[in-house]
Parts: sequence; C-alpha cells; structure tokens
Amino acid sequence: MPVVMGYGLLFVLGLALLERGADLFTDQVGELAERTGVSETVIGLLTAGIEWEETLVVVLAALRGSVGIAVGDVIGSNIANLSGSFAVGLLARPVNITKDDRRYSWLMLAVTVLVSALLWWQGGVSRATGGMLVTLFAIYLASLLISLRLGVLQVRLEQDEEGGREKKQSIALLFLLALGGLALIILGAEAVIRSAVYFAAWLHVSEFVIGLTLVAVGTTLPDNVIAIAGALKGRSGIVTANAIGSNICNLLLPLGIAALVRPLSVDTATLAFDLPVLVGLTALVTLFFNRPRLGRGTGALLLSLYVLYLLYNFVLK
Repeated sequence: MPVVMGYGLLFVLGLALLERGADLFTDQVGELAERTGVSETVIGLLTAGIEWEETLVVVLAALRGSVGIAVGDVIGSNIANLSGSFAVGLLARPVNITKDDRRYSWLMLAVTVLVSALLWWQGGVSRATGGMLVTLFAIYLASLLISLRLGVLQVRLEQDEEGGREKKQSIALLFLLALGGLALIILGAEAVIRSAVYFAAWLHVSEFVIGLTLVAVGTTLPDNVIAIAGALKGRSGIVTANAIGSNICNLLLPLGIAALVRPLSVDTATLAFDLPVLVGLTALVTLFFNRPRLGRGTGALLLSLYVLYLLYNFVLK
C-alpha cells in the first residue's frame, strides 16, 4: 500500500509540474517576444522547437545498435507532432497564422523531403550525410539567433529614440525561465508516465496496451501540454513553432549526431509506408499554413488522420 500511495503522489506531482511548467514557459515566451521585437514563432523555434531530449533518445539508441528504433522514433515523432500535438492545440483554440509561420513551414517541408529522399536513396544515413545534417541544423539555429539579435537591436534603437528604459529583467533571464518551464514539463511528463505504467501493471493491464496507450502518449506529452497551453493563452506562435521546430530539429540534429556516432542503415521496405505518410502529412500542413487562421475543423481532420495511421500500424500492418 505505501508503494501505491507513493506512485499516486508521483502522479499528482507530475500533473502539478506539467501545469506549472506550461504556465511558466508560455508566459516567458510571450514576454520574450514583446521584449525582443521578434515573433513568438521565432522564440518558440529557439525553445520548444529544439528537441534535446529526443536527440538524447535517438543517439542512445544508435549507440546500442538499435538503428531501427533511432530512425523510427524520429519519423514517428514527427508524424505525432503534426497530426497529434498540433491537432490537439487547434482543438483547444484556433490559431492565427503569421508570415513567419508560413516561411518556416516551407522550410520544414524542404527538410522533410530532403531527409526522406536521403533515407530512401541511401537506405539510411551515412556519417558524411550525418555531418551534413548537423551542419544544416547549425545554419538553421544561427539564422534564428540572427533574427533574435536583429529584433533586439531594433527594439533598443526605438527605445533610445523614445527615451524609454528597458525593463530590469534581462532577456537572458527570460530565456532561462522559459527553458526552466520546459524542464518542468519534461519532468512532469516523466512522473506521470512512470506512475501510470505502474498502475496499469498493478491493475494487470497487458504490456501491449500499456505501450499502445500510456507510452505512446508519454512520448508526445510535453508537446501536447505546450500546444494546449499555448493555444489557451492565445499564443498562436508557440503552437505552430512547437510543431514546425520539433520536426525540423528531429530530422537534422538527432539523426545527424546519431549517424556520426554510428552509420544508420535501415531496410527501405520498412520505410515504404511511413516515409510517404510523413512527407504527405507535412505537405498538407504546409498548405494549411497558407490560410490566415486554422480552427478546430483542421485539428479534427489531422487527429483523425493520426488515429487512422495508428490503427493501420497496430491492426493492419
């Protein structure tokens, strides 16, 4: 009984961390956007859009020789980001689409097509290709930092002309607080999933059901929380950047570093369904981003596609 109570407290603590982390993250991103003169999309790409935990998982899988898990995790996560997390955000509240959203969505599509073509053509990712992917990520990250720097300089120039004063709280501190919010979200997700898996086993639920439901939800829980919190607070840029940035990062940084550690070789037959789904879904979302506003109907459509994708993989495949 003490163990059960312990996991019950862990579950409650996880939920509290998720809520607090989401509040802290969305508030700081909004403040950063106002302070720097840069859109929420760019700030979101620099924070929620960089998947360090996903990179760690993929690299560890490659080190252990589990190449299929490494590549499959990236492809599956990207599909889940677009048709799962992003869809949930749209269901929570419609979002407005900005010029930055459209620009980076086309970049997401270009990266997806490029990496998918390389995976199919090479039957994996060689070390040389891995180095190229990491270099492309460095260029992408540098472009975001340059955009941030230009925005800060412009805001300071306007403040000097108006004779205004900067707020005491530094931009660096706001970034640290935003990253702290992300850390709380990740810790909260881990606590919720650990306790949920324990209770499922305690109730004698099969491992297959646990994997199909709890673990699958757990891998995208941080993204879901960010999408919902961003939408409910009217931070549309966070919702879009969470989807776009995560997909760009996943295809460049984790795969690139993993391939530098160990060349990734996969059977193209295993990619014959999932790669076209990823490319097609990315193209569909990119086309959606040409609209000025995306609502619950789009969210419901994307989520329905994800349900069909899961059914095919677990039932028909």
